[in-house]
Amino acid sequence: MVDQNCLVYQTWAKRITLTTTFIVVVLSWINSVKIPDLIVRAGVSFGVMYLLIVGSFRLFEWAAPPEPEDEQLSSDSGQGKLIDISVGDDELQTPEGQDTNFPGQVDPSLSTGLPGAEQQADIVRRMGWE
Repeated sequence: MVDQNCLVYQTWAKRITLTTTFIVVVLSWINSVKIPDLIVRAGVSFGVMYLLIVGSFRLFEWAAPPEPEDEQLSSDSGQGKLIDISVGDDELQTPEGQDTNFPGQVDPSLSTGLPGAEQQADIVRRMGWE
């Protein structure tokens, strides 16, 4: 996938560079520039534009974060645990493999109703409120 994107970027870099070179040549020709100077301007404009565009692509490629692998994604299943613990959730969330019909971090026990008064009071005590 990355190689395919790189090929597309290189193709567009060449198209943009050739378009810019064509514009430089036409404007130079309109201003009555001699043929040797016209060839030099075309070469310089092509070289500068191509190096700028390809250099910026290489810079973005170098600075981009690495693509996550499948193993790394499975190890991130505990995201948000600190927030869950801070609001009183002591139990681990369901693993990624199990399908729950609840989006996000919704507690599945809420489908049976709100927690009892004792559990609510315990959550409030853990949050630091008295």
